[in-house]
Amino acid sequence: MSTKEVSAIYILREETNAMGAAQIMLGLIHSALGILWLSLYRLEEKKHSIGFKLMLTSICYLFASGTLFISSGASSITQGSSSTCQRMLAIITNTLSIFVTLFGSMLFGYEFPIFESIGIDYIWSNMAGMMLLQISVICTISELVVAIVVLHWFITSNMIRMPSAEREPIFFQLFLGSSHTELPPPPSKPPSVLEVENVSEESLPKQIEDEEKLIEAEED
Repeated sequence: MSTKEVSAIYILREETNAMGAAQIMLGLIHSALGILWLSLYRLEEKKHSIGFKLMLTSICYLFASGTLFISSGASSITQGSSSTCQRMLAIITNTLSIFVTLFGSMLFGYEFPIFESIGIDYIWSNMAGMMLLQISVICTISELVVAIVVLHWFITSNMIRMPSAEREPIFFQLFLGSSHTELPPPPSKPPSVLEVENVSEESLPKQIEDEEKLIEAEED
């Protein structure tokens, strides 16, 4: 006796794909900011720098967080529903994104007073660094909010159970040789006008012959 395997899928909100796309965009922005921070470190004067350790930490954070945010966004984009593995992957990546953004917020919050203390004189590197710092903080907070919302949507998604065969595409079932595969019936096509006319012409002589036989039977 064959039993059908039952798989669980989770129904997600339609806005989840938009949030995933926003995470990918924020990840690309973080990667671009990392390149700008690296260029600033190479061009600025060392005596006006906030320090090698802080600059290196900020650059590594931006590149690492950009890669993680892109992964979180890619795992959050689904076709309206997700399997258990996809759901767990999205929950893990978004949870990591939340902790990484919290670390970035504390890092940039620590750098703010340092830039303020050395920004008494008008120095282009300090002005550019403060501008990059503000943009980085805005992107980090935005990613934090998006990751929290997406994580909440995945955790509270509704689970439904359905046979796994119903979720497989038909061509996969054909090539895999599923015993329970049934092709859908072809769509019904209404008869054309020519076919109707041919049927009418074929049935008309028979109807006349039947009427003649009926009249002869009544006369007898």
